[in-house]
Amino acid sequence: AEELGVFAEPEMITRDITSQDKIIVLASDGVFEFLTNQSVIDICAKFSDPLEACRAVVAESYELWLQYELRTDDITMICIFVDDVASDNNSVSHSLYESENTAPGDEASAKVAFDLVDGYIPVEGSKPVRNRLSKEKSQALEKMKTKLTKNNGELEDLENVDINELITEKSSEEKAHIAEAIRASVMFQNITDIQREMIFGVMESIPVKKGEWVIRQDTVGDRFYIVDDGKFEVRIVPDGETDTRGDGGNIVHVYDGSRENHAHPSFGELALMYSAPRAASIIAQTDGHLWALHRFAFRKVLLDKPERKELVQVLQRLTHFKDQDEVELKNVADSMEEITYGSGDTIVKQGDAGDCFFVISSGHCECTQEENNGEEIRTELKIDEYFGEEVLSGADEYYKATLKALSTTTCWKLEKASLKKTMASFRYKRNKVETNIA
Repeated sequence: AEELGVFAEPEMITRDITSQDKIIVLASDGVFEFLTNQSVIDICAKFSDPLEACRAVVAESYELWLQYELRTDDITMICIFVDDVASDNNSVSHSLYESENTAPGDEASAKVAFDLVDGYIPVEGSKPVRNRLSKEKSQALEKMKTKLTKNNGELEDLENVDINELITEKSSEEKAHIAEAIRASVMFQNITDIQREMIFGVMESIPVKKGEWVIRQDTVGDRFYIVDDGKFEVRIVPDGETDTRGDGGNIVHVYDGSRENHAHPSFGELALMYSAPRAASIIAQTDGHLWALHRFAFRKVLLDKPERKELVQVLQRLTHFKDQDEVELKNVADSMEEITYGSGDTIVKQGDAGDCFFVISSGHCECTQEENNGEEIRTELKIDEYFGEEVLSGADEYYKATLKALSTTTCWKLEKASLKKTMASFRYKRNKVETNIA
């Protein structure tokens, strides 16, 4: 069990408290399945009462579990607000002890300390502090986002969507409410400031009356909702049963939104990625107000990035694309996925079978190539430089060097399979247009 990270003995973490420390959070793994350290601190920083901060984080975590899983892990949290410390030079050493407060069969989760500015505090302990989503959840979300940006059928529909026609004016207060709601969401972690403003603009304002059905279980969803104000019941009819009462089934949760308390829960996040039957019904328990984001609008915002124009210019430098015109390259750029790596992450390893090509859009990487005589050749790759052209062109099936992120680095990633599918679809549509003209 220890090889898998399960320890019988509780772990003790010790750190001196200083005047720069404002918030301490101790929480079980269930909190951090879908929330990063920074997301938790962002939520806590909105409150003056640590108990209300705990409630908000636990509610947000629980809601994300319901959206992505059919179960939840243990979700336990303690929040401490540090008002003042007597002296930095004579600070008192506090010990944060790990305790077991999990359901039977669950492993005890590590408790860690966080800092308002730095996101997490380096501490003494036998295990590393998690500062990103769990590996399993990150991989699952990456697969979902890959489908989101590569669904060629919907890309054809998006060509007819004018993003400017969807934008409505929002007040500064309304933008602040939306920003609070999406801050902790995994779907909006890596958006740019320009994209954030576009998302504010395309959000639909939806007033709701008590008793109104927002979502019906088993109907196909196409919108993500933010509760601006009001209470909304989550009702589920178990598999194999029918809604004989006509009320949507049993209440399993209540989303409670409040402008006064800065509480803006959200639901329906998966609808931004693909069409799928809703897993529950949502019914207004009171009069309220929602913000809604349509999947097409969200995808259009992701695809209409200014950076993609620069990406086309990078692709034009590649020998592999020397016979493609600018329109074809724009389609290739639209099919590329943006992915972020942490400092020290190995993106690819020399000798591994390769199927992806990378263009660096932010940060920088170290490229290390080991020669036959054991000598290593190291070069640094920066913004708009690329890697993996050999596997894209088919000149080699294996990567010729190891690529490692030297800082938090964002890359555009293009898979060979996606490239073939994109080019085939584009050429089919072009030939069809030319045939109709002839």
